Amino acid sequence: MIPAIMLALAAPGTPIAARSPAETPYTLPRSAEQVVQAEGGETYRILIAWPEAPPPPAGYPVLYVLDGEDNFAIAALTARRLAQAGGRTGVVDGIVVGIAAGPLERRVRDYTPATPGWMIPATMPASGLKTGGAEAFLDLIERQVQPLVRQRWRVDRSRETLLGHSFGGLLALHAALTRPAMFDRVVAVSPSLWFGDGLITREAAAVKDAPPILIAEGDSAAASPATLVGSLDGDAKAGRARFLPLPGQSHGTTMLAAMAPAIRFAFAEPGR
Repeated sequence: MIPAIMLALAAPGTPIAARSPAETPYTLPRSAEQVVQAEGGETYRILIAWPEAPPPPAGYPVLYVLDGEDNFAIAALTARRLAQAGGRTGVVDGIVVGIAAGPLERRVRDYTPATPGWMIPATMPASGLKTGGAEAFLDLIERQVQPLVRQRWRVDRSRETLLGHSFGGLLALHAALTRPAMFDRVVAVSPSLWFGDGLITREAAAVKDAPPILIAEGDSAAASPATLVGSLDGDAKAGRARFLPLPGQSHGTTMLAAMAPAIRFAFAEPGR
């Protein structure tokens, strides 16, 4: 006779988790979540991870990561792993700050610059959603998020980087080109260069000064980021922008593929 316990274990559809010990959620050491409130009353989750080692005399570099609910944990853990092997990677300890986007409608609004008279075409992502809230969102970062981090940790204010993907990459480029003093570097992964019928290209043509920019793209770009890099890096602007091709990557996978290079760009040891 087969023991009853074996029958129970073999019964199809039996939820194994029901027999397991009490589960404890995984947490990331040396991390915290805080909430900031925008002027209109909306709240934003701010996710922060900091190193175990004390800050250097100049302070920690900081990487601000958009779409924080998706990208914060992997950015923080990747940064720690690269810093542990700093002699080989050239990466130093730094603070990673994830800014959660919230609902899709808010993300689209917050990550897009104003484009009077232009709307997202019906054939493009986020068609029909409200756009044009980039300035208010950048104000929120500048007036609340950056001071929040600077008040608690010693920060190297010459080494603050913004990282974004898709519409987040669009916002990162817009910040670099219109508020060059806000971040010392920006990383734009698969930026939505089609937005505003080439808004970013026009901003790049008009700009006289901008921080170093890294643009990463896979195989599915509708507009050429390499061309944008060329315009940013020409003439007296030499050295401002770099292009990172990500062969074999689609729009949905480029952020993961670009994560380690983005962290090296933000947390590279001075002189490397």
